[in-house]
Amino acid sequence: MTMQRRANARDEILEAAEWVVTERGAGHLRLDAVAERAGVSKGGLLYHFPSKEALLRAMVSGVLERCTADRREARATTAPAEDAAGDLKAMIATGFRVAAERRRVSAALLAAGAEDPRLLTPVREWHQANLREFAAGKRYPLRVLVLMLAMDGLWMNELLEISPVDGEVREALMGEMFALADGTV
Repeated sequence: MTMQRRANARDEILEAAEWVVTERGAGHLRLDAVAERAGVSKGGLLYHFPSKEALLRAMVSGVLERCTADRREARATTAPAEDAAGDLKAMIATGFRVAAERRRVSAALLAAGAEDPRLLTPVREWHQANLREFAAGKRYPLRVLVLMLAMDGLWMNELLEISPVDGEVREALMGEMFALADGTV
């Protein structure tokens, strides 16, 4: 088996795990179900992920990598590089998009936390590092915290499918958050 096929199998297993969590719920994340969905044997799954914990750790790592990449991409399109509030705006834009479009990403985090809250330690550290980064050099670091917590609330409402925010209100809310971000520098 080539390295490319192994990498593809690993990615397919991770995608299958996210699907299982999204479609069946975090409590139904079983290695047998993931292997079946990925079209691999349980032995093939265990080759890539020797335990359910290893699979969950990889899911969490993938979430953080995607969030970081999404933020970089949003940063490139949201504001000029010299705009001190640009990274914060990128976080807001990414948060709105991820909350609406990436329930599977959110489900992966939910599954990890349901299985073992310690698996979320990298998420907690990533979040704290982002807060320090966003707040550094800002006149109003508490506004940064307010914006980040507002995004967390939006994300959780979308995940639980209880969000009262529709398209028009969503756009207005993002505009208000951008204005607050501009006021943090």
